[in-house]
Amino acid sequence: TEQLPLARAVKLRESVIDAEWKIRRSDDSEIIAQGSATPVLDSQGRMLGAVLTLRDVTPERRLRQQLEEERARLHTVFQRAPAVIAIYSGPEHTITMVNPAWEVTVGKTDVLGRTFREAFPEVASTGLYEMLDRVYETGEPFVGNEANIPLARRGDGVLEDTYWNFVWQPLSGVEGHVTEIMVHAVEVTEQVLARQQVEQKAEERRRIATALERSNQELDQFAYVTSHDLKAPLRGIGNLSQWIEEDWGRQMPQEVRQHLQLLRGRVNRMEGLIDGILQYSRATRVIGEVQAVNVNALVADIIELMDPPENVHLEVQPGLPTLRTERLPLQQIFMNLIGNAIKHTRREDAQVRIQGRDQDTFYEFVVSDNGPGIAPEFHERIFGIFQTLEARDTVEGTGIGLSLVKKIVEHHSGRVWVESEEGAGSAFHFTWPATP
Repeated sequence: TEQLPLARAVKLRESVIDAEWKIRRSDDSEIIAQGSATPVLDSQGRMLGAVLTLRDVTPERRLRQQLEEERARLHTVFQRAPAVIAIYSGPEHTITMVNPAWEVTVGKTDVLGRTFREAFPEVASTGLYEMLDRVYETGEPFVGNEANIPLARRGDGVLEDTYWNFVWQPLSGVEGHVTEIMVHAVEVTEQVLARQQVEQKAEERRRIATALERSNQELDQFAYVTSHDLKAPLRGIGNLSQWIEEDWGRQMPQEVRQHLQLLRGRVNRMEGLIDGILQYSRATRVIGEVQAVNVNALVADIIELMDPPENVHLEVQPGLPTLRTERLPLQQIFMNLIGNAIKHTRREDAQVRIQGRDQDTFYEFVVSDNGPGIAPEFHERIFGIFQTLEARDTVEGTGIGLSLVKKIVEHHSGRVWVESEEGAGSAFHFTWPATP
């Protein structure tokens, strides 16, 4: 009780100004009261009483407490923010506050009390000084997006090429004039350099693709002209051998006739080789329409077109899938593999099987035969261009078919391989994507 303003004024005979204490009211709630008390004395200095004034300051004190808590929270945010935060004060932009992220990221630790120009002399030619002045004068914020700012932050004067996203936000005083500028900045150097690298690689790929397309067009033109120029004399040679044989008639020795027939066979093979080279050069560069391709129907059409000899028994697995894909590349693969199986299985009971199985994201197809088989040491070699395992005069072929198959399959992100043992037939496998 002695601490109350009235009691103190009476006991100590002195005025008490703006003392605060808690008062419990009749409803058991508490308020914060602010009071002043002045003692009243008679002419003899004897205490006559005291004058007391009381005021409920509870709302004001609660507001003050909220402000202090808010200030503490803001200080915590300022200190812990991962972004760079700083305050520039006055028209000279004196640096009055920086957070820990500033010291870590910007690398300048002795900047408090220095102006922006003094702390960052290396940006004089970037226009940042003038822009900062404009923000202070106009009160309009400035947003920098991936701004390229050279910084000397290692203490050795060496400039680093850095990139920043930042905001300069003007802060106004009680009279409404700008007094400070708050800085919020995030360094994005790594992201910008990574994106630039990706863009450079993309541009490089575009240049390569353009050059490749131009090269392919030139190759097409060359192949077409070469095909035309080579086929003309070949036809002449073939026709001439036919005329010679017709002119001689029965007088021609059998040995000469055989040589001429062999000559025409090689001419025909040369024409086939030229066509094969054309086909190989154009494979994977002509993009066809993606459509629903019933593989059973496709294989049936190929077999009908090939018209295999009667001694060849072809067995096609029912229920092969219907794929959403280009028809022509898949047709070329099956024509080559089925054609090879028929051509190389020189048996009276020749058997060729076409099978397939679902492998989730792709299908695996198999064309197998009961022919002579292939020794393991040749399993890779046969997929090279112009590679054959038999004399060209024994089995007609250009050595391009399997290399064409490999090129088409790999272009469609698939794989092709052979499983075979000499004398035990061959099984050619390839995978094809289930969706385009």
